[in-house]
Amino acid sequence: MWRVAYDPDRGLLTIGLHELVNPKDLRELGAAQAEALSCTAGEPFRAFFDLRQLFPLEEEAVQLMVTLKRAVAGHRGFRGLVVLADSATVAMQQHHTRVRQGTRHDDELVTTEAAAAQRFLARPL
Repeated sequence: MWRVAYDPDRGLLTIGLHELVNPKDLRELGAAQAEALSCTAGEPFRAFFDLRQLFPLEEEAVQLMVTLKRAVAGHRGFRGLVVLADSATVAMQQHHTRVRQGTRHDDELVTTEAAAAQRFLARPL
């Protein structure tokens, strides 16, 4: 299951993935994400990938997630990305597929701590 939402008042693009997600789901998500990115109209935004309650992804799905995250990071107005997971395995998958290897936590954060994700998102754009 997945969902995409953009809140222009907060400059927040939220992508949620829960339970079992397969490559077909991620391809469908990609189309919805592209539409949401167009709604940002180049204004500053951060992305929140909420992966709580997500089962670990199979290899093809992991690679599709990389593509989704790169599309977000490459979009005009991008000001950072946070991934929140409640599974150590999912967090490890996401850490190993960071958009920019060695990226400072100011730009891309992968965490299992909701408070850390909220602090990241609460910073001024």
